[in-house]
Amino acid sequence: FDSIPAASEFMTGISEEVNKPDSQEAYALASLEAAHFRLLLNDLDSTRETLEKCEKMIQSFSHVDPVIYASFYRVCADYYKAKAVFGQYYKNALLLLACIDIQELGAEDRVQRAYDLSIAALLSDTIYNFGDLLSHPIMESLRDTEHAWMLTLLLAFNAGDIGKFESLISKLQAQPLLKQQEPFLQQKIRLMALIESMFKRQGVGARAVSFGTISAETKLPAGEIEHLVMKALALGLIRGGIDQVEQVVTVQWVQPRYLGKGQIKDLVERLAQWEARVKETALKMSQTTPELFA
Repeated sequence: FDSIPAASEFMTGISEEVNKPDSQEAYALASLEAAHFRLLLNDLDSTRETLEKCEKMIQSFSHVDPVIYASFYRVCADYYKAKAVFGQYYKNALLLLACIDIQELGAEDRVQRAYDLSIAALLSDTIYNFGDLLSHPIMESLRDTEHAWMLTLLLAFNAGDIGKFESLISKLQAQPLLKQQEPFLQQKIRLMALIESMFKRQGVGARAVSFGTISAETKLPAGEIEHLVMKALALGLIRGGIDQVEQVVTVQWVQPRYLGKGQIKDLVERLAQWEARVKETALKMSQTTPELFA
């Protein structure tokens, strides 16, 4: 095609031709491809209408070809990227990758998709678990590229590593979207540090943590700890309570985590500590009540 408008007009014509009762799958696919070109023309309203219509059609089909799913999730992801709705972009972009063979994508395309997913994961106010992304093969595309630091940044967030995050501030500030959202990222890394701190304490009997300890681990003034914990509770990242008088946080549950190698090592050490305590308790019981072990 000579131009995007010409391509849009052509696909719209195709969709009208196949809009028949016995070819609704083809109609949905052609409509989505037409919406793709309209989105390139920044026609967001028309794109949204097509997505809503096609979603209802897809839900009504008894069988859906993966090609249709891929087209739907691709246009959805591009639409939410244009709207800067990071959480929805992230969700649909991952669903798209589940419908295709990523090796069929060009190298530059794989890098760009991994980079865009990383940006969305960092800037979304609903994503605090990076497991789906960090474990996805497409993230390997960032290695040995100019965007390799993004993978390091994601791992820092996943581990709640404030020091590593601060070491990458210069990289972050070179990316306009991340620079613009730096205050949000500062809060998010501290929420992740809080989650990591509480996660490490699960199962070791030290679930009541003072504001002072949290302050040291999140690098926040003690006066800001209550707000941070309340934010984590509101987001469902932890479950527990705050003793404002004693300035202590008690946690009963922490959001499941994606564990890096260092975190797995810590978990193994905690399991070893738990095993040692169980053995110690069993030994004391056998000594004090030998009749139970006869």
